[in-house]
Formats: sequence, structure tokens, C-alpha cells
Amino acid sequence: MDSDEIPTIGAHRGVPLEDQQSDVRLARVRAEIDLVLGMSDPGELADYAGNPWHAPEARQLAAAMAETAWTLAAETRALRPNISLEKLYASVAGLGSRTWRCPFRHATLLEDGGMLRERPLDDLE
Repeated sequence: MDSDEIPTIGAHRGVPLEDQQSDVRLARVRAEIDLVLGMSDPGELADYAGNPWHAPEARQLAAAMAETAWTLAAETRALRPNISLEKLYASVAGLGSRTWRCPFRHATLLEDGGMLRERPLDDLE
């Protein structure tokens, strides 16, 4: 496989769902995505994105929403949310990357924490 992107097996509300997850796990991921879509506070979104115990797909969504809120405020010259974009980017670094995906947890190799996988990834290299 030439790409470093994690293969997906579909999407929920436009958010790609990562491969090698059980139906039970995917139900949890979908619920987390729905939860994030109901959030609006950029600080809460940034905190959510930085928590490795949440699903990577929902964390990436939360980070994108927080960044969008910051960008819109900057473009409209409104008060920017009190979040650090650098910290936000760092909190989701490696998510979506096959190279940095932890084979044993739903997190990156860079993080301490994350839900245990029901079984290790098939594509260990």
C-alpha cells in the first residue's frame, strides 16, 4: 500500500470510519461522532480532540470543528476562541496515519492511553 492513510470502511455523517473495527466498536464511534456534532464550544472541542480515550474519528472531527471556529473568528475579526492551534494540531498528530496508528489501542503510538483494540491490527509491519 503506497498511501499512509488508514483505509476506511464507510462513513457516518460524512466522517470516514477506520477499518479493522468490530460492529460494536463502530457503534461506539458513531455515537461519539454524534456527540461531537452536538458540541459548539471550541474549548470543549479542543479538549475532546486531545483525549486519547475518545475514538480517533471523533477526535479528528472535534479538532476540525475547533479549528474552523478559530478561523471563522479570525476572518470576521471576532474574538478568537481561547485555544492554541499548535496544541490542537499536536493533539491529533498521527491520527489517520497507518505509520503512527497503534496496533493495540485506538490511538497513536505517540499517546499514552486509548481504548484497547479487541484484537491487534492485521497489517502489523
